[in-house]
Amino acid sequence: MFDRFSSRSKKKAGDDSSTPAPYKKERQKTVVRMKSGEVHYGVTFSLNRQATGFHLEMLTKDGVSLNKTMQIAFKDVKGVFYVKSFDGHFDPGAVFHQDLPQTKALAVEFTDGEVIVGRPINPRWNEEERFQLIPEDQSGNNLFILVERSAVSSVRDADTYAREQEKAYQKFKAANMKTDMTEEECQGDYLFRSGKYGDAFRLYRDLFRDDPENKRLKKKVCAARYNLAVRFIRQKNYVKALQFMEAVLAVDPNHSQAAQRVEQLRSHILKKQSKSSSR
Repeated sequence: MFDRFSSRSKKKAGDDSSTPAPYKKERQKTVVRMKSGEVHYGVTFSLNRQATGFHLEMLTKDGVSLNKTMQIAFKDVKGVFYVKSFDGHFDPGAVFHQDLPQTKALAVEFTDGEVIVGRPINPRWNEEERFQLIPEDQSGNNLFILVERSAVSSVRDADTYAREQEKAYQKFKAANMKTDMTEEECQGDYLFRSGKYGDAFRLYRDLFRDDPENKRLKKKVCAARYNLAVRFIRQKNYVKALQFMEAVLAVDPNHSQAAQRVEQLRSHILKKQSKSSSR
């Protein structure tokens, strides 16, 4: 189950001093995730990791300029993510590959519970106030990440972390798996309990498609999607939150909490649009 956390690739070392070579001269799509949960999109030439902050030329998630620059303090940042696309949709045939450093893979756990597995560019990453990480899995949207150490709760060897996770899952499974439950559903429950709502949702969704009359799976699909919507609200991405809440109601029209949130979100979005049009 947790093989994706294992360190396997043994490729050529990368640049350990600054931005990885393929991205130095380009204005990279940059997603700045704040400790508060807010998310900002934009572009920046490069970051001075020794400075107290940096400037982000702000864009919408669609890549449209907001015609303003935001000064961001590192102390408020969770991580700076250099991405293939802002919305997570990119051409899988496009060449984004880069050699992984020969440093050992790490499992970096943030204070909000998110875990990212990757390899630090600088072998002396442990001496840095913030360090660059190349994801072990390069098929995802992240090209590399500048990790703010003050937003990190722990850093562990990736293989050790994988073994710990598997042990924890097996313990959870022994205590919680029911006779009429598949392995995938139990895995979904474990991920949900761990706050990994997106991963849990994908497992529940696939199972529910095969068994649409299963009331238990219906409830779990809605719970995972509802929690993802709440996360978007915390990030102030109200449009995305509304889409997720409406998706909950599409599955369960009687979901009272989602119905209440939908009304609140629609009202909030209309007010924002009204203010923008009156300027």
